[in-house]
Amino acid sequence: MKERKLNKTWLIVGAIILAIIVLYFIYRTYKPEIDLLLNFNSHNRTKLLHMIRSHGFTDIFLLVALVGILNSIPGMSNSVVCIFAGLCYGPIVGFLINWSGNILGNCTVMSIIRKIDLSKRVKKNKLLQHLLQQKHPLIALTIGFMVPVIPSVLVNYAGARLNVSRKHYLAMVAVGMAPTSFLYAFGGDAIFKGNMRRLIGAAIAILILIGCYLLVRKIWQNHEEKEVAK
Repeated sequence: MKERKLNKTWLIVGAIILAIIVLYFIYRTYKPEIDLLLNFNSHNRTKLLHMIRSHGFTDIFLLVALVGILNSIPGMSNSVVCIFAGLCYGPIVGFLINWSGNILGNCTVMSIIRKIDLSKRVKKNKLLQHLLQQKHPLIALTIGFMVPVIPSVLVNYAGARLNVSRKHYLAMVAVGMAPTSFLYAFGGDAIFKGNMRRLIGAAIAILILIGCYLLVRKIWQNHEEKEVAK
């Protein structure tokens, strides 16, 4: 008996609706802080910091959930939420919020990716084929999680196709999602403190990650052209 596939469109619609609901609760919870941020100056910085730090675990979990939900939706970016987490809670707690949310989102996708009937366009994606054909796939997939512009659904699908063990998968996600999770939190904290050097440093680091991806993609393309020419 053929296994019944989950409807990808309905899953995405459901995730978007859930993200909107969580976003509403976050806005309602953090509205006083958001109002201060929109009128931010050096005089209300201490007051804003005190208000943010007074939030409990439940409010922090809302941010973790939103980061995870947005991470799991193809084509959606959670960078603004990750920066907001760093802006509110600083680089360390912000990093933990972003990191936990990104791991949660990827693990959710990985748990259902085999049950989704992905389009032929996704299955024939050149980047996916490169990920599947690497001599060291675990390293390639870890790099795939590190680079913001690589769709996580492709990396997760490649992991499913390669039958990566749960232990190795968790290690890849944890290592791969750490750099951008920290950089966004670091950047958010730099915005809060008005530290342009830190902000520029975070932006440069993210651009370096994207540059590494473009370099690796160019190497893959050259290798593919050589294989075709043989």
